[in-house]
Amino acid sequence: MGTKNCPETPRQKMIGMMYLVLTAMLALNVSADVLDAFTKVQHGLTSTIGNFQRKNAEIYNDIEMAYNLNHNKMAPIMEKSGKLRKAAKELVDHIEGLKYRLVVLADGEEEADVMNVKAKDNLDIGSQVMILEGKGKELREMIAAYRELVLGFVSPKDTVLRKAINICLSTSDTKPGKMDNKSWEVAKFESVPLIGAVTLLTMLQADVLRTEADIVRYLSNSADAESFKFNKLEALVIPESRYVLKGETFKARIMLAAIDTTQQPQVIANGRNLAYKGDIATYSEPANTVGFKKLKGVINYVSPSGKTLPRTFEMEYEVADPAVVISPTKMNVFYVGVDNPVSLAAPGISPEAIEAQITNGTIRKQPDGSYIVRPSVAGKNSSITVFANVQGQKRELQTQVFRVKDVPDPVAKVNGLRGGKIRKNVLLASGRVDVEMENFDFDLKFSVENFSVYSVIEGYVVEETRSDKGKFSDAQIRMINKLKRNQALTIENIMVKGPDGTTRKLPSISFRID
Repeated sequence: MGTKNCPETPRQKMIGMMYLVLTAMLALNVSADVLDAFTKVQHGLTSTIGNFQRKNAEIYNDIEMAYNLNHNKMAPIMEKSGKLRKAAKELVDHIEGLKYRLVVLADGEEEADVMNVKAKDNLDIGSQVMILEGKGKELREMIAAYRELVLGFVSPKDTVLRKAINICLSTSDTKPGKMDNKSWEVAKFESVPLIGAVTLLTMLQADVLRTEADIVRYLSNSADAESFKFNKLEALVIPESRYVLKGETFKARIMLAAIDTTQQPQVIANGRNLAYKGDIATYSEPANTVGFKKLKGVINYVSPSGKTLPRTFEMEYEVADPAVVISPTKMNVFYVGVDNPVSLAAPGISPEAIEAQITNGTIRKQPDGSYIVRPSVAGKNSSITVFANVQGQKRELQTQVFRVKDVPDPVAKVNGLRGGKIRKNVLLASGRVDVEMENFDFDLKFSVENFSVYSVIEGYVVEETRSDKGKFSDAQIRMINKLKRNQALTIENIMVKGPDGTTRKLPSISFRID
């Protein structure tokens, strides 16, 4: 301890040199070969950690897929696996942070690399961080909490697994009463070369992930404690159709909702033993009479213990004469010149199997399954005949007759009025003749092509015959401006064009200037 004010004596210099020599000798107690061996172990453990992480991720993915298929059954396992995954990641990440801190203190932040430690033989950093700074005690408590969490997921009767967990994640101090009684962190990190401390922490990470692997696999297997991959067994009857036409054959597939390929259940339906082919048994019965029919029976399957467990089933189906429903969507007649929406339905028959034909018009199927009818001639009935493809054969189901009419005329209005008193300024402000369909369900638009207006002005009949389509022409406006109170104005020769392109003449409308 020399300074300018207190120079070292020869004795002090000799003691200092001896201290340096002793320190060097202590450092040499750990050979370079041993330190290099730690590095190799570190690399091997890191590879093992990567394998654990990949395999654990696969099992978590399997649990998530099972949960998506069966929420009720897998919800408890999904919740436990989520807690396990979070706890394991937090602990592994915390240990990784400790490793990085040790290496930074020894090698500097720029040179820090936990896979390539420079100051391998440093005997002070591990003790400083893990013992003096209390990080070892903190780690011990986190490992203990993780151990208690995973033990909570294991049944008390699974003693072998519980014992393995306690050994793998042990944080016990050395046994009391011994001369070298030490705390867990002191026993692990006191006077340990830096590379040894880093390798030890990596080993703890591997133990955490190994335990995670055991527990997540344990949780996954607990969902399959029964040999069947579901928690409820129900007999399943799948008929080709619950509505059968007279003369046809009723068919149904009978199976377990989940299939166990290691055995074929015994299926008895309406007193008959059915052959079990592949994964299903098929029942068939000719439908010779109309009315409600019953299908009932039992499926016998063998449990893992060898016990025969029955599952009964029962269903009802109807055999009926051919029937069809044909209804116009808007009303009970078809109108010429417009699209008439129609719905066709045959109970028990798929819409794809239905075909329709019409007289006096055309009928076409829409993408949504509905139909559009365009009749040809008003005053002549249209007949729609419905056919169905039943068991490969085209069968006529029903024919229905509809009346065909022309679309009614629209009503001409000015400012919403069909005639009567109107103020001259209102008449001029409206500026046009409009037409609309009254009490008609179809959304049809007629356009005004032309109209004329006439009135008696100063004893003379004045008429302006040309409009600007639906608007008053300039000549018609000048004429209206000359009208006085109580004078009559008639709008006539109103020509309109329909959506089918044909023109019509509408009745005249008359107003009196108010």
